Amino acid sequence: MNRVLVAYDRMEAQIAQRVADGSTTADKVEETRVALDMDGQEHSRFQTLKSLACANQTLTTDEGMTIYLSLGESLDTFNGQPAHVKAVLTKIWHEMLTKEINGWL
Repeated sequence: MNRVLVAYDRMEAQIAQRVADGSTTADKVEETRVALDMDGQEHSRFQTLKSLACANQTLTTDEGMTIYLSLGESLDTFNGQPAHVKAVLTKIWHEMLTKEINGWL
């Protein structure tokens, strides 16, 4: 089971439900999507931490490839992703940075 793909599906459904029930709007979702853009240093560091997480088996190879493809080889790939993908990857990025700071990665 690829936890990243499962999280993408879950987040996509949550966002759609929130728009449908009126707790947010498509415009707010788009504002948030843009706010989650990364810069080049963040993108590069995320790719590096993803590789370390695969090497120490925090992530499976399949999950690492999903993240790699979602981040893309250029910053434009990640920054062009839909809100649900960027939200999930931003959470993973935060978790990896926390682990790195605490010496677990």
